[in-house]
Amino acid sequence: FRKGRTMYLKVGDEDVEYDDNFRLYMQTKLSNPHYKPEISAQCTIINFIVTRKGLEDQLLATIVSAEQPELEETRNTLVAAFNTYKIQLKDLEDQLLERL
Repeated sequence: FRKGRTMYLKVGDEDVEYDDNFRLYMQTKLSNPHYKPEISAQCTIINFIVTRKGLEDQLLATIVSAEQPELEETRNTLVAAFNTYKIQLKDLEDQLLERL
């Protein structure tokens, strides 16, 4: 959030000032980590164990971004919507299980 011209980030109960160019990179040695859908939807998770299919998808996305950026933007919007729906589905499934 912004106070005046300064950007702040909520860390616990504290407001911490940060720069717009700040990026946080984290790494794990776990071969197949599992994250909550809420985390996955708000982060860019990179799996450095590349399969042939994964490499094809990455290269295709790079080419489409260069050749047809509007198409890649549409794809990114759809992926974000899919992740949102995935979270909603999980919440609804949890609610349904509680009612049973």
